[in-house]
Amino acid sequence: MLRITILLFLFLAIVQAAELNYIMAFKPPVTEKTFQQARADVKAAGGKVTYEFKSALKGILVQLPSQEINAFNAKSYVDFLEPDKSVHIN
Repeated sequence: MLRITILLFLFLAIVQAAELNYIMAFKPPVTEKTFQQARADVKAAGGKVTYEFKSALKGILVQLPSQEINAFNAKSYVDFLEPDKSVHIN
């Protein structure tokens, strides 16, 4: 039973490390062309766009393989890229 638990834990850790959700904010000026380029780049990297922010924050929520993060930090249209996390207020 302990072996199964350990294997399950390792499997979940690998899956979580392999692909994570990130918030990708764009540098101004942000146009529809910026969104199109970002969507195409994410798809080409094996990721997917799960949400687009077009109000106060201009950017996208993406699922990306962890090995692709550094490549996206270097894109000219990316202001910042950070893991999507839950926030709790006490």
